[in-house]
Amino acid sequence: MTPLRFPEHRTLGDDVGDLANGPSGGRGTMYLAGIGLALIPVIYGWVCLERGWTPLFGSRSPSMLLRGAEAQALAVAYIALGAFAHFHWFWALHPRLYRYSQPLKKLALVVFLIPFLWVIWQVVSWSFPA
Repeated sequence: MTPLRFPEHRTLGDDVGDLANGPSGGRGTMYLAGIGLALIPVIYGWVCLERGWTPLFGSRSPSMLLRGAEAQALAVAYIALGAFAHFHWFWALHPRLYRYSQPLKKLALVVFLIPFLWVIWQVVSWSFPA
């Protein structure tokens, strides 16, 4: 017997797929999500750059604090995540900036993935030394 699925039931894959397209909404969405929500990872990344250490994925464990180049790389990834949100919700809803939204979202995604994957590689290599 298959489980019931309702039309309003959405999965994480549906939500991630929506990020590839333009958002819906008006000026409220544009400013609340495009600036307010986008500022959260940008400010967090900036604070991590300033203090010189970054918790790995919000962990409060002292063993999960990154320092040095890894902390800087993860902080840049957080800032790129905020830039992605800004380009998705602000630029895509702006009447004159919408055409630049998709290329800038792709750039922000690349800027996010390179340091993020490098940090993951570094952490895994610490855990399993050769």
